[in-house]
Amino acid sequence: MMGRTKNVDGVDIAYTPEEETERDAIEAEWASGAPARAAAEVQRNRRRAYQDEADELFFQEQAGEIADGTHAAKRAEIKQRFPK
Repeated sequence: MMGRTKNVDGVDIAYTPEEETERDAIEAEWASGAPARAAAEVQRNRRRAYQDEADELFFQEQAGEIADGTHAAKRAEIKQRFPK
């Protein structure tokens, strides 16, 4: 992408060709990591939801306090809410 500028002491200055090349490389590296960042965010969201919503259901189900399958249904709902 051409035409980038930087602001130095209140003055917009055009990037040099070397700065353009470096900036393009930085942006390409950042973009290539997007899938990994998205997958990590899904895992964080799922982990938080499991802890907040599903873990207690597991113990309640084991103690016979709630119907069998409640925990599994909640986990399935969380997986659907935060798909990979």
